[in-house]
Amino acid sequence: MNHQVILPAAIKPHVFTNLAWDNIERIEETLSGKGTTHRVNGIVVQPRTYGPDLPRGQLPPIEKTKQRSIAAESHELTGYISGERIGPQGLEASANLDVSCVTEAGNSRKKTFAWMLARKMNEEEQTTPSWTGFNIKVRNDVYISEDIVGYLRTINAPVTEMTTVFEILNQTELIRKLLQLQTIVLVMDQALYSKASEIKWQHQQKYPQIVLRLGVFHTICTALAILGKKDSKMLV
Repeated sequence: MNHQVILPAAIKPHVFTNLAWDNIERIEETLSGKGTTHRVNGIVVQPRTYGPDLPRGQLPPIEKTKQRSIAAESHELTGYISGERIGPQGLEASANLDVSCVTEAGNSRKKTFAWMLARKMNEEEQTTPSWTGFNIKVRNDVYISEDIVGYLRTINAPVTEMTTVFEILNQTELIRKLLQLQTIVLVMDQALYSKASEIKWQHQQKYPQIVLRLGVFHTICTALAILGKKDSKMLV
């Protein structure tokens, strides 16, 4: 195992995995407010699986000592040198879609249409719940289990630097290989996502198995910003 990546014992290989990275500030008490520590924290999320676990390598033993303090470790990050900026490649629509995806999309459209009709027919004495409540009712037979969440090693570097984002991508790729996955999902906020996308476009052959994704909150913010600009143009 690479010394830069330490995975929690509860995280299993060959299981679909989401990684989420975000900045966290250690606000030391300073007179001016400057000189605080900027760090990056990451979590790994996996769905709970049932059945026999695949064997994993044994964890190294920890010898007992009388040491009462822990020395802070310092790891130099691999520097990132930005070259000529490269934009995203064009998207190609695939004609061979997964049958299960097409079926699920069709079922979702039917449920939404049924909800719209039920709400329209009972406008005066509304008994049909809202869209969220309706979908909860029609999914009562779906068993929902709690995901497993593990914490990754903190990167003690400012998240605003490209070198830090480059380290996040490198650690994500190492985790993907350790878990023996074909692809892995990396969730970020808008600031991190833009930097990670720029690095991935620059090194198109290095991170093809990493799927970058905006968090739900930032996806909604982007959608609202697009709607606001569109509405303002229509008003003009």
